[in-house]
Amino acid sequence: MKRNGLTFLALMVIVLLMGACNNNVWDELPSPIVKFVSEYFPFGEVASYKVTESGSEVNIKNGATLKFDKDYEWVDVNGNGQELPQQFIYDKLPPVLFNYIQEMEADHSVYRVVRSANIIKVYLLDSDIEYDESTQTITYPSITSKSVLPF
Repeated sequence: MKRNGLTFLALMVIVLLMGACNNNVWDELPSPIVKFVSEYFPFGEVASYKVTESGSEVNIKNGATLKFDKDYEWVDVNGNGQELPQQFIYDKLPPVLFNYIQEMEADHSVYRVVRSANIIKVYLLDSDIEYDESTQTITYPSITSKSVLPF
């Protein structure tokens, strides 16, 4: 009985030490990024974090790459071949764009979203969509004759 207790205690210490090693990257993250990752990628393990000239970048192990500007606002969420979380799409896309994607039944086919100035570019499974926030228009930039859908 005593031997089992000591073995269990030794295993727990090893598990705690292994967990502490993984938390080093998590501990480096600024609180707005921690909140973003916790909310939209709660089961992902943060593999790396680096500060760049334009902001910062977080890599989720076997998952998404997240880029933030200097104010810790997301600018690029790339699933790296995996669908982006539905909650992210719902929360972070303008309602007009979200509703359009949902009407297309493509809300489960969003693999990347890039935001710059007034443009949000959504990468779907087989096409791209651009949304201009100032004019509230949706375009298909990959098609030669850009069809404009005003909303």
